[in-house]
Amino acid sequence: MFTTGVHLYLNAAAGCYVLALIISFARIRRFGVVMLFTGFIIHSLYLAGRAWLGDVFIPNAMFEGPFFLPWCLSLITLESLFRKKDNTVTPLLSLVVIFTLFSICYVKGIIPATPKKSTIWALLFFIPESFAHAFFYVGGLFACIKVLKKESAFDYSSWIVWGIILYTIAQVTGAVWCFLGWGNTFSWGARHLSSAAIWTFYVGLLHLKFIPVWRDKTQRLEIFGAIFVFIISYGHYLHEMRFHRIGG
Repeated sequence: MFTTGVHLYLNAAAGCYVLALIISFARIRRFGVVMLFTGFIIHSLYLAGRAWLGDVFIPNAMFEGPFFLPWCLSLITLESLFRKKDNTVTPLLSLVVIFTLFSICYVKGIIPATPKKSTIWALLFFIPESFAHAFFYVGGLFACIKVLKKESAFDYSSWIVWGIILYTIAQVTGAVWCFLGWGNTFSWGARHLSSAAIWTFYVGLLHLKFIPVWRDKTQRLEIFGAIFVFIISYGHYLHEMRFHRIGG
């Protein structure tokens, strides 16, 4: 498999994303779509290549948060383009570029998978979790734009709802994985407590929307939620940079 120089694929994808962002300011839609789609394909190849860094196929490596999250954001951006929501593209591309640039600075090797992490339930946890984080960031960004531009037509609530749905799925699959691997569905460790804190925050935020006095006042909470998710998730990623890795 193409493991030699595979990390250059990530740099190439980042370059395409940056060009797509620059082009979006110039409003050259067709060329911007081409650059974004090219970056997405190259990024996909990079994720596939990561799975082979240990000389055997390890699917967990494809879905490591710092590398998979910007891929999720680029997929969301492509979906918005194809639905012709052109006013959302530049903000979405900004998120793609920011998180992709962070992934370039992150350690490139993979953490060797233990038997407990080789189950399909691990993937069924990590995939919806990363997509949920992506939706939380998008919702927080559009809520911020709504606050700064009082008459902005940006919709942010639907992104948050999708994030909650996917994060709830991740909590269920994560509990199954935890039970099969460690014999319990929840532990009082930092990882489980932080996941529970994020889920509780967003479910509480969702319920506030059904209270009339709060219905139009949740934007700042959604901005805070995105910051909250970033601090927790990237705090874990920075901690994991110290782990032993192979292939990078």
